[in-house]
Amino acid sequence: MLRDKFREFSRDTSSIGQERVDGVNGLADTLIAAGHSENATVAEWKDGLNEAWADLLELIDTRSQMLAASYELHRFYHDARETLAQVQHKQKQLPDDVGRDLNTAEAMQRMHTAYEHDIQALSAQVSRAALGDGMARGGTVAWQSTGWHGVAVSEAWAELRGSSQGRRRLLLDTVDKFRFLRAVRDLLLWMDDVRLQIEGQERPR
Repeated sequence: MLRDKFREFSRDTSSIGQERVDGVNGLADTLIAAGHSENATVAEWKDGLNEAWADLLELIDTRSQMLAASYELHRFYHDARETLAQVQHKQKQLPDDVGRDLNTAEAMQRMHTAYEHDIQALSAQVSRAALGDGMARGGTVAWQSTGWHGVAVSEAWAELRGSSQGRRRLLLDTVDKFRFLRAVRDLLLWMDDVRLQIEGQERPR
């Protein structure tokens, strides 16, 4: 990876360069201390060398920061695309069937509860993608360039949550309906049984 290669290059360059600069500075100090006839020129060259070295170190640091920001940006793109794909996949997993009787409706209700727990595990990823986690270090331009990724993830997540809540309500209504119908059926059967008992009794003469 470019960032890691440059980090190694930066470390080696800084270490070797500092050692060489220190060596030349030491030599210059020795010449100046010895009263060399070109003391002023040596001091001037020493100052110029140290300025150039400071500029080079600043350039290396700037480049390192740019590569780090670029890495964060590309990582964000990757994570946002992956999160969006997962959310869309979960959306496609939502079935339409609500069951034909109480047992199947209750089974689907339990399955949907497990499904909701499953999608809840995505919420942290969605938050990172929607808010552009880590993008603050990349600056305003980086944030603007990633904004639409966050919007896409947020919209897909809102759609998924809405669909999931709608299905939960539908399943709840379906289960309640089947429970009501079962209660009505049981009550009708009970009334039929009572009627048969009454009709089966001996009539008074």
